[in-house]
Amino acid sequence: MISALLAGRKTQTRRILKPQPYPFVTDGRPYWNARGCIGGRISISDAELLRLHRWVVGDRLYVREAWAPLDALTHNDPGTRAFAEKGFYRADQGTVDGEISRWRPSIHMPRWASRLTLLVADIRVQRLQDISQADSEAEGIYERGSVGDGSSHDRWTWQREGWRYATPREAFRELWGLINGPDAWAANPWVAAVSFSVIRSNIDATPLPSPAQGGK
Repeated sequence: MISALLAGRKTQTRRILKPQPYPFVTDGRPYWNARGCIGGRISISDAELLRLHRWVVGDRLYVREAWAPLDALTHNDPGTRAFAEKGFYRADQGTVDGEISRWRPSIHMPRWASRLTLLVADIRVQRLQDISQADSEAEGIYERGSVGDGSSHDRWTWQREGWRYATPREAFRELWGLINGPDAWAANPWVAAVSFSVIRSNIDATPLPSPAQGGK
């Protein structure tokens, strides 16, 4: 979803809480399954659920993406190298396509090579399937039109090509399944819904947030 971050479409992400609360729920609240207490269950507050997630408001996170260092360029054009600065990024469609000897996967991107920083603005806990249409759009889902579309055509997707869906939420459901597995949506886990702003700079060149932004 790097393209969605660069385009300003993606301002939320969801992360599964671990461990998950016991599936028994009363009045919309989850419980820990606890031996030795009355009823065998302990109610969990939102604050306690948030402790299961490692991020807090004001955190800065650096984004990793598929990339290549300068020495992966297959020719010595100085202009191309000067434009690249720290390296090449695969999400930049066509910039140096076919001129890179080998792309490196995102998990191998070092901190210094990252060009995007996320500033955490808000964290909520909710069940996955409670996501709204608006929040589905904030996850990077967008409306992609096509020649010949009529009012009955599905338009919502996360990809430049391929299938489109009737609503943003339906598209997000399919995307979640692709990333997390075919039964991941039906499992309806408790998740941390993280809202953030995108800063186009390396994390070490990004100022610390002010106290008003959650900084310390």
